[in-house]
Amino acid sequence: MINDQYASTCVLIVDDSEYIRTIMTTLFKKAGITKIHIAADGGVAIDKYKEVKPDIIILDVMLPKKSGMEVLKEIRFTDTETKVIMISSLATQEFIKEAKEAGANYYFVKPYDNQVFMKVVRELLNQQKH
Repeated sequence: MINDQYASTCVLIVDDSEYIRTIMTTLFKKAGITKIHIAADGGVAIDKYKEVKPDIIILDVMLPKKSGMEVLKEIRFTDTETKVIMISSLATQEFIKEAKEAGANYYFVKPYDNQVFMKVVRELLNQQKH
């Protein structure tokens, strides 16, 4: 469902899996979001974040160079506004709690339902507009 309200939204997808990056890109394009940036490791993620100042970041936990948790903490050191959704196959309550305490807005455990994922994305983006 294409929606003009998200036309100016900027997304940063950080995942070392090309498959996941492709699925995410498709989901965002279907939602009318075309400003999509990609990073395959934690080091590039920080550089891209600084370059494009995204509205929302989709951040895998297990990444080369810097972990998703390290990336999250580095971003949150100076930015508490950008929405961050963490995704991982790590599903321990302790890890999810750590991510939330570090500033993740939401934590999805792989595999997850794409419709539920996009519903959460829309809710987080709508919070920013108010």
